[in-house]
Amino acid sequence: MNGPERAAPGGESKGDRGFVLALTILLVLGVTAISVGIIFNGRMGRMSSLNYKKKIETFMASDGLVTLLAQELINGNGKKYVDSSRVGKINGELWAGLNGDGVAEFEDLTRSDPVPDETLTSYYLGSSLDRDFYGVKWKGWIIPPLSGAYTFITRSDNESRFYLSTDEEESNLSSSPICKQEPGYVYSWPKTGDAISDPVPLVAGKRYYFEYYHKEGWGFDVGQVGWNGPEFFSERPITGKYLSPYKTDPAWAGVTKVGNLNVRYQVAATGLDAFRIFTEAINMRAGASKDTAYRTPLTQAVSLKGQAVTPPLHLFMPAIYHDFPSDHSHPEFNMCCYVDGVTHNMVKEHLTDFTNTDASYFGRTSIPKPTHDQDTPNFGCGVNKWFKDWVKDDYDYEYSDASDCRKTKHVGTWWGGGDTYKNYKWKDSLDFVLDVNEGPSTYVFSQMGNYDTGDPQTSWRGDATMFFPLDWRGQDPVGSWGGHNFGFCMEMHTTFIYQSGMKFEFTGDDDTWVFINDDMVIDLGGMHPARNAILNLDNLTSLKFGNIYNFDFFQCERHEWASSSRIVTNIKMIPPQGNPVANWRRDYGSMD
Repeated sequence: MNGPERAAPGGESKGDRGFVLALTILLVLGVTAISVGIIFNGRMGRMSSLNYKKKIETFMASDGLVTLLAQELINGNGKKYVDSSRVGKINGELWAGLNGDGVAEFEDLTRSDPVPDETLTSYYLGSSLDRDFYGVKWKGWIIPPLSGAYTFITRSDNESRFYLSTDEEESNLSSSPICKQEPGYVYSWPKTGDAISDPVPLVAGKRYYFEYYHKEGWGFDVGQVGWNGPEFFSERPITGKYLSPYKTDPAWAGVTKVGNLNVRYQVAATGLDAFRIFTEAINMRAGASKDTAYRTPLTQAVSLKGQAVTPPLHLFMPAIYHDFPSDHSHPEFNMCCYVDGVTHNMVKEHLTDFTNTDASYFGRTSIPKPTHDQDTPNFGCGVNKWFKDWVKDDYDYEYSDASDCRKTKHVGTWWGGGDTYKNYKWKDSLDFVLDVNEGPSTYVFSQMGNYDTGDPQTSWRGDATMFFPLDWRGQDPVGSWGGHNFGFCMEMHTTFIYQSGMKFEFTGDDDTWVFINDDMVIDLGGMHPARNAILNLDNLTSLKFGNIYNFDFFQCERHEWASSSRIVTNIKMIPPQGNPVANWRRDYGSMD
C-alpha cells in the first residue's frame, strides 16, 4: 500500500501542476480561436462590404442609364433608341396526326413520346396554325416589364393548359396549370372561369420558365395566352418583346459603358408616345463564383400624353361594300366549289394596282386593289374585278375546271352582258368599340355569331349577330339561305404611325387579305370556315418607328353557309392633344 503523495518543491503537488497545464492549454486555444474568429469575421466583413459595393454599383449603372434614356425620350429623340427590328420569340414542338380534343392526353404523350414531328417558332405566346388534329407545346422564358401581380388568360380551340415556374428553372414549374381551357373551346378571350389564373406576383426583368400545351381537333384552331399586369398593363396575346427561348438571353438593342460596367438596354414603344425602358447591368469578377455576380435589371415607363385626353369609345372606320348576286348565278359567289381550308397565293403578294376612285373617302390620294396571281390554281379567277366598279368588258370566264383558273376560256361578254354579274357599291363604316380587356387603346369590330357549347365556362358568348352588313339593302336583300344577303366584298383603307407593340387580329370567312406598306401580311384566301390570323407589327422588320404607312384590308363573303368577321387592333391610334406631359414610373424590381 502506498503512502500519501509527497508535495513537490515549492509546495505544489502533481495534481496542481496538471490543472495549471490544462488551464494554460485552454487559454491558448481560446486566444487562438478568438484570433482566428476575428480574422475570419474581418474577411467576411470585407466580403460583405465588397458584395454590397458591387450591388450598389450595378444598381447605379442601370438606374443612371434609365434616367438618361428617359430624358432623351422626353426631348423627342425616341427614333434614335427605339429599335423596331429586335423582337423576342419562343420555340415550340408539334405532334401531328392526333385524334381527339383532350389536352391531358396530349400532355401525357409528350412525356411518353418526347420526339415531336416538327419544331415551330412564334413571336407571341401561342399560335393559330390552320391545321387539324395536332398538339403543340410551347416553352421558354417570360420576362415581366413591371413588378406586381399578373393574371394569365388562355383562349383555345380546342383545349389548353398553361404552367408557370416560380423562377427561371424548369424544375420549379407549377405542378398543376395556373390557367386552362378544358373542356370545350372559345373564340374570344374568356372573362371568367378556369381560363383565368389567380394573381401571380412577378418581379420586373426576372425570367420565369413556362410551358403551354394546346390540343386542336378539327376546324377553327387557336391557342394563345394573354396577361394583365400592374398599372393597367395588358396584352392579348403576350407579345415577343417579353419572351425568350429557354436558356437563351432575350434580345437587347445595345450595350454601353456606364463607369466601368457594361449595361444592356432596350427601349420599346408600347403605344403612341408611350415607352418602356429596360436596362441590365452585370458585375462579375474574373474567376469569381456566381455568388459574387450581380445582375440588376430595371424598368422605366415613360408616357408623353396630351392633357385631358381619353380614347373615344367608338371609332367609325370608312368601308366600301361590293354586292354580288347571291342566287348562284355568279360563277364565283355562292358557287358549288367550296373548300374547307385556306387557299393561299390567290392574289399577288405586293400591291401594284392603284386608283384614285373613292380614295378621298378613306382620306388617301390613292387606294390599291388586289391583283390575281395568274399562275396559281384557285377558285377566284375574277378577283381583279371584285373590288372595282362594274364596267362593260369584252370577256367572260367559262370554267372547264373551277379549281384551276388556267383551265378557263374567254367567251361572250360576262361583265358587260347585262346586269347578271354586276356588283353594286355601298359606302358605310365599321364600328370599332374600345375594349381595354384586349389591351390599352385596343378596338374591336366583331360580328361572329354566338356559338354556345352548353358549358358556361367555355361557351363563347360573343355578339348575337353575324356579318351580314347588306341585309335589307343591296341588289338582293333577301338571300337564298337563312334570309340573309350573301355574296359581297368589303374593303377598308387607312394610314397609321408605326409604334412598337401594335397588333392586328382577324377571325372570319371567306377570302381575307391584309397589306401593310403594300406588302401582304395576312393571306386567308378561298372559301372556308372562320379562320384566325394574328399579326404583331414588330415582326415586320421593314417598318421603322415613327414612320407613316398604308394599311389595306380586303374581305369577301362567297359562300352561304355562314358569314363572320372579327377584328382586334390598336393600329388606328388617336394623336395626343394639348401640351405633352411626361409621366415617370420607376420600377426598382428586386434588390436582393
